[in-house]
Amino acid sequence: MSRIRIVTDSTIRFTTRGFLERYPVSIVPLTIRHGKTTLLDTGKYDPKQIEGLFTRRDILPSADPPSQEAFSQIYAQLKDETDQILSIHTSCLITPATENAYAASQRFLGRCDIQVIDSQSISVGLGFLVQAAAEAAAQGHDFDTLVRIVRGMIPRLYAIFSVDDLAYLEHNRMVSRSQAILGNMLGIIALLTIEEGKIIPMEKVRTRTRSIEKMVEFTSEFTSVEQIAILHNSMRSLDECRTLKDRLHALYRGVPISISEYGPSVATFIGPKSVGVIVLESEEE
Repeated sequence: MSRIRIVTDSTIRFTTRGFLERYPVSIVPLTIRHGKTTLLDTGKYDPKQIEGLFTRRDILPSADPPSQEAFSQIYAQLKDETDQILSIHTSCLITPATENAYAASQRFLGRCDIQVIDSQSISVGLGFLVQAAAEAAAQGHDFDTLVRIVRGMIPRLYAIFSVDDLAYLEHNRMVSRSQAILGNMLGIIALLTIEEGKIIPMEKVRTRTRSIEKMVEFTSEFTSVEQIAILHNSMRSLDECRTLKDRLHALYRGVPISISEYGPSVATFIGPKSVGVIVLESEEE
């Protein structure tokens, strides 16, 4: 087994079942904050407790990145096993996890080679990178090759999200308060994308059916696709995701298309009832 170790953060989601049982990946949790309540995003919590954080309208939850100290503790533990750590994280323009990881890595200069990479993505987009790195390490590739693989994949990651509660966009300063209030009153659905690591509004539609059409249109622009992941949350019906998957299968026969549930950290940015599509474009021949 490779001695290279991989670190990431808890917005990550994997498309391969049981992935963490097979590969040595350490996940540093974000902290969900809701008023005086704080909760580590470890995946070990009561779903009803999480749902309660997102049903109140007076206070919206937010996600704090792992601290420098949290990263330092993980790096210190792994240093006893390896002198090469690849630390891949959620876009620094969504949460400053990458900055905290980099600052922590500097404490180990000369003792451990820690490469910190900003994924410029989130959730399954981050998962695609970590999965590729872990599999390459298991195949015996060296540390520099893993870094090249991950950096080469980042420009091939694309995303679109359909968000029907603009309060979360306003809470994260992506739309104004007046836009959020008016949009929710009119039932506006915002379509977002990620460009160079930043979540930005694309356009607005009035119905969920139209939002599905727009996501299909967005995905259909790619001539060659390696993987597609559809994102949803447990607070929203899977019916739209299944419809979306069927539509995309018709466009890309033979391409793996998965459905993954995003967690509470991601929900603080896009709300608990959004749907998204993450596309990994094929590498140019």
